[in-house]
Amino acid sequence: MHCASSAWLGIITLHVAAGGFHDNRLLGFVLDELSRFAVPVFFILSAWFWKPEELTAPGRLVLRVLRRVGVPFVAWVAVMVAWQAVTVPSHALDLSSVGLAFLLWTGGPAFHLWFLPALIVGTVIVAFSGRWFGWRVTAVLSVALFLLGTIVGSYGPILLQRVSPFWMDRNGIFFAPVFLVAGVLLRRHGGWVSGLPVPTLIAAVVLFALGQLGEGYLVVPRYPMGHDFSLSTLGYGISVVLLFMRLDLRWPVWSTLGRATFTAYLAHVLVIGILVVELKLGTNSLLVIALTFATSLAAGVAWQWARGSVPRRSAAAR
Repeated sequence: MHCASSAWLGIITLHVAAGGFHDNRLLGFVLDELSRFAVPVFFILSAWFWKPEELTAPGRLVLRVLRRVGVPFVAWVAVMVAWQAVTVPSHALDLSSVGLAFLLWTGGPAFHLWFLPALIVGTVIVAFSGRWFGWRVTAVLSVALFLLGTIVGSYGPILLQRVSPFWMDRNGIFFAPVFLVAGVLLRRHGGWVSGLPVPTLIAAVVLFALGQLGEGYLVVPRYPMGHDFSLSTLGYGISVVLLFMRLDLRWPVWSTLGRATFTAYLAHVLVIGILVVELKLGTNSLLVIALTFATSLAAGVAWQWARGSVPRRSAAAR
């Protein structure tokens, strides 16, 4: 769960840094790109916790994932639509069938939650493919989809002479499957990780992070904004997970923080909006990151405590 908490901090950083810090565009770009391990880590950890019996009954797994993330996603999209209606009353919500489908695909004003429908779609692809065709074929298929998404997305301006909209490649078809497969395979066959030298894993993380920066600056025409994924992102996300697996950090509070991160994921963009728009703190990006992390995580812990997921001290202990 320490890996989930690190990914969560990365998500906050890239959302604050998107488009460059108000006070330092280059620093904003660098932190944005270096935070792009976060969503791949989320997908890998999600599949890590899939149960073996669910993989033999993929329909059951899909329904569980749908209940686990689909309901909160729809609820929080409604919250963000309401918030947008209050803060940007001139914005009209597209209620056509196409508009609603696009809203569910991307999150609309809850754009930061695009990876939840991506998780659902990716789970359908990976779970059924793994059951029907086996995991070797599924691994090859997931890599092929990732490469195709990279060609359509990040390398589109060079290879296809066109810039595709973000929703064409940043989704559960091209992006999510390869990391979900990685999560399944690491859970099944990850015993070898304990033998990997930590310095080698650190070097791999640094190398792929530099690749992420290089592709973001030289290939993708979005500077000072970072990009969602390209070739280096695959190695970046997996190497971060391998490093945390190898370190095997154990601290009881990580379990609580790990459970709280999902609520924090949901809430953090609203917190950023309040800090930047309402409290006018946008000129101090590092302060916004710190306050967003603390506030959102506190809300997540409070929610877990209210649900009884955080142990309360007994009367005898007091």
